[in-house]
Amino acid sequence: MKETSVVAELGDDWCDVTADRAEDCDLDHLALAAELSTEVHPAHPFFGTALEVIAHRLTNDDVLCRHRATPSRYSILHLTWSHREEIGGCPTIDADGEWRHIIAYENAVDAALSESAPNGEALSGEALSGEGRTPEQGPTGQPREEAPRRPS
Repeated sequence: MKETSVVAELGDDWCDVTADRAEDCDLDHLALAAELSTEVHPAHPFFGTALEVIAHRLTNDDVLCRHRATPSRYSILHLTWSHREEIGGCPTIDADGEWRHIIAYENAVDAALSESAPNGEALSGEALSGEGRTPEQGPTGQPREEAPRRPS
């Protein structure tokens, strides 16, 4: 199923991997799914989850995936391109949820990047929080419990 109309909503810095390759894209689209499969490790929330890469960001290593078992669920993951199984929280899940959550996340990123930070300081993570930053979900779509924290 083509996702061209959906991916087009994300803006010019996304390349639809289901469509003809964009003029400004020189990435091997088949390599995206292979790298995602390589990087997702047994402790990753999406290990064993069937994800379909439908787009990638031209300006960094983000990929947009649709969950095959829940087609209304999308996730943006940031690949490391290490060509090996990752550890810890990599690849990171930048946004996860229904399409409206993905659009809200993208709008929050665009807004944060277009704002001038006071005194030239870097923007905080709070600037990127918003409707698109939903609680981390497990493969079934249920919220994951927060990992136990080491006492300080």
